[in-house]
Amino acid sequence: MLSRIHSILFVWMVLFVGTVSAAFADELTRSVTTRHLTVHYGVAPASHAPKLVTGSSHDAAHNVNLSVLTVALVDRSNGERIGNAHVMAVVKGPRSEASHLHAKPTTKPLDPAWADGLVTYSNMFDMRWGGIYHIELLITRKGETHPERVRFNIDQQF
Repeated sequence: MLSRIHSILFVWMVLFVGTVSAAFADELTRSVTTRHLTVHYGVAPASHAPKLVTGSSHDAAHNVNLSVLTVALVDRSNGERIGNAHVMAVVKGPRSEASHLHAKPTTKPLDPAWADGLVTYSNMFDMRWGGIYHIELLITRKGETHPERVRFNIDQQF
């Protein structure tokens, strides 16, 4: 009887852990893993990475308040880069010390850029404040109707 209770508790624990850890971010490797995707991400000041964003103007590349968010998508089933997706990013800035509220979220598409047959997706965002930025990616693969949501945080320390 006791082993049956332990078995049931074990199954419930496995189901709980499986639902809670559907997506996790690894801050050291700058990657997020979901059921179907691995997303590698990075942020750089626009002045250090003006070629990452297609169509960026000279003035935008030298704006100290702008940063470039770049992601690479990998299909977990075969380990290949995903090059035919539509990626939207929602960036919510850190909380203001005065109001304890987050800045208004900014939503932009991430533009694909090809280099050596591999694709990355990127765009510029205003990340002028130090603190934790909350990022949500809405990734719609070709042939899919519903986007896959991936969330992670970026700690901007100056």
